[in-house]
Amino acid sequence: MVNEMNDASKNVRRRGDALIESIYNATIELIKKVGYTNLTFQQIAHAAKTSRTVLYRRWNTKFDLIHEIMEYKTKNALGGELIDKIEDTGSLRGDLLQLLTLYQSIYTEGGLEIMNAILFEIGQDSEKLSKIETNARNKNILVMRKLLGFAKNRGEKIKEVSDATLTLPFDLIRVENLLRRETMDAKRLELLVDEILLPVFLA
Repeated sequence: MVNEMNDASKNVRRRGDALIESIYNATIELIKKVGYTNLTFQQIAHAAKTSRTVLYRRWNTKFDLIHEIMEYKTKNALGGELIDKIEDTGSLRGDLLQLLTLYQSIYTEGGLEIMNAILFEIGQDSEKLSKIETNARNKNILVMRKLLGFAKNRGEKIKEVSDATLTLPFDLIRVENLLRRETMDAKRLELLVDEILLPVFLA
């Protein structure tokens, strides 16, 4: 009896997860089709074959939905928190390439549509922008401190830099994807490391 109940709850959870994923996918496709500013919960509900009530039960606003999508996509891309994925590769160059590759995967998985929608929303609300930016910035600084700690332990000579400079690798990826729209292949990532990041951090 207990096993039957457990199986039943698992089935309900799977159906719930499938519905949420359907809503995520419908949202992304609709942003591509009609644009974020024209997007409505009614359109999403229709595309995902559910009701607006289901959507409003979980998300108060479109921003709440797209922010959750971005977090979901980030976890899918990394398989966990970024800081936990950073490992000692044996050199600062290798560590920085590893970081940029991982961080780029977030943009690749998340998609520019969601990224641009988030930028649009936070651009309309300075308080929202400040909260999100501060949280992301603090996490990124911790990632870089861990990475540079590997280099120092290996005996590499590392410059002492400000927290603002520690965010440079993440800022580069953001600019390359959202503004320059460069093709972010391995060769491009190596160029960013060799010509920009290593001169900044290596003494």
